[in-house]
Amino acid sequence: MRIRRKTRQAEEFQMAPMIDMVFLLLVFFMCVSSLAQADRHLPVDLPESAESDVPDDLSNRGVISVKADGSLFLGATSIEFEDLASRIGQELKRRPALRIQIRADGGTPFSSVRKVLKLCAEAGATEIIYATHQVRD
Repeated sequence: MRIRRKTRQAEEFQMAPMIDMVFLLLVFFMCVSSLAQADRHLPVDLPESAESDVPDDLSNRGVISVKADGSLFLGATSIEFEDLASRIGQELKRRPALRIQIRADGGTPFSSVRKVLKLCAEAGATEIIYATHQVRD
């Protein structure tokens, strides 16, 4: 009795899963890059400092921008001072290692910056970074 061998067909490479993954990665990076750039387009004239340095780790930040006219932004979204503490508290619950970066315009009264600092402390933020421009020699 002879055993018949099955004829082997060449296995085909499946492209559909790879196309799905490429599409997912493309959408992910488009969303992340637009969110990362959103807060940088706010026209805030940062003060200068000779002691400023650029930190190595720029991840896991919440950016609060205070303009000279007193308007306040969390990321790229306009927000009222009264809502800031609760919004920061919500973000800290989602991301406990969140660092708050305050970008205040050079002409902003310090009373506005102090108010933001107080609201950040009330929300439980422990790492607060104050953004400045580095003075070039």
